[in-house]
Amino acid sequence: MNTQSIATIAANVMYIDDISEIEFSRSLFNDYSMSSLDFVDFAFELKSESAKDFTPDQLWPINSMMDNPEFYQAGQWTEAGKAQLTTIFEGFHPITDDQLSAEALHNLFSVDYVQHRLAQI
Repeated sequence: MNTQSIATIAANVMYIDDISEIEFSRSLFNDYSMSSLDFVDFAFELKSESAKDFTPDQLWPINSMMDNPEFYQAGQWTEAGKAQLTTIFEGFHPITDDQLSAEALHNLFSVDYVQHRLAQI
């Protein structure tokens, strides 16, 4: 699925009239205020349009990983969590220790990331 198609779905879900307002590298969560409900709608629209079978948690596994003590404990990523993050973002964006906060990771949720992630699923 190409970035234009992904951006179109995002714009429709978030009621953005002009798709050219969406920059593919900017965070859909932080820069465009995608809500959790928008995200679920976005994931299901992507699933339908891409003909790939995935859940919202597979598209953006960070939240569910933070609920799993194998990956995240006492406000810190475990070694297994860091390894999983490296796998998720491999080929898209290197993950360093200063990018492990929820907000820093949310900054990576962009149209470009979604295209990358769909290729992984």
